[in-house]
Amino acid sequence: MNSAHDLDTWRLFFQVVNLGSVSKAAQSLHQETSAISRKLNKLEKDLGTELFTKDGRKLKLTSAGFVAFSRMRRIVLDAGCLINDLSQGQDNLEQLITIAAPIGISEKLLPICLLEYMKIEPSTRFSCRSMSYVELFSTETFQGYDIILSTSPITTATNTTMLLGGIKHIMTASTEFLRGENVSIRRPEDLNNYPLFSFYSRNRERNTHLKKGSETYHLNLDACCRFNHPGAIKTAVLDNYGVGVYCPYYFYASEIKNGQVQQVLPDWTMPLQQVYLNKKHTQRAYVNDFINWFFQRFINFEGIISPMSNGFWMSDFSANLVHL
Repeated sequence: MNSAHDLDTWRLFFQVVNLGSVSKAAQSLHQETSAISRKLNKLEKDLGTELFTKDGRKLKLTSAGFVAFSRMRRIVLDAGCLINDLSQGQDNLEQLITIAAPIGISEKLLPICLLEYMKIEPSTRFSCRSMSYVELFSTETFQGYDIILSTSPITTATNTTMLLGGIKHIMTASTEFLRGENVSIRRPEDLNNYPLFSFYSRNRERNTHLKKGSETYHLNLDACCRFNHPGAIKTAVLDNYGVGVYCPYYFYASEIKNGQVQQVLPDWTMPLQQVYLNKKHTQRAYVNDFINWFFQRFINFEGIISPMSNGFWMSDFSANLVHL
């Protein structure tokens, strides 16, 4: 059988892309690494093109791999929903979609998407909940929602995980603060001379990376205050208390445009925070329709980078950089 026609093989391909390596995909699927490698090699042979290249220990999608990731995803999702609908043999007229998402995304981005979609599909209703990162990774949480947005893949036997894109993060300060006497931030090392406000999650603010051209700077910070909500950091920035570190760009887009806020060390870029969409296998067709629409809408927000972009890079907050 030509493996290019096998949906299970494509699901395997997506899992490898989402998790970043064959070994991680094998672990999540409880399969041998060699078995997954053989299936991927056969898929490439049947297609007559390479989907992955290797850069040391890192996997990188080829141009054909990017096309496959983008276009085959919809086909696999549609097929799964069709099979589920046919097996259930009944319609759900209510069309309620339940969603859980991190606090920042649910506050700024998700409401815009849902309001726009309800204009397209007035019969669809939504029930959304903002959650901390700890809550999002619990088994109980996933059982209660059709869709979970998360910053790491949630891999279970009953769900599919797909990479949505990456959130551009920046360091920010108010224009008034930066114009203050004796304020001079020209190098990453200068950050420690000023009050810093950062994000509280798995010690990110103490162990991340900055890039400037071919340079990579290992950034260790000691923030004077850490929050688990980007809005709290923004409050400190707007009130001229100091520098916000690891700030989602979409949270500050308006203030940057009107000159109230400026990027600190704009030549240095921070790793993207990947965003995953996790969905149950047993989804209704209207849920799948929303997911397909949401994939395209999400990457059009300012500060959201498509996984197909050449500038897509992320860090696992250790010394190793992971490239897609």
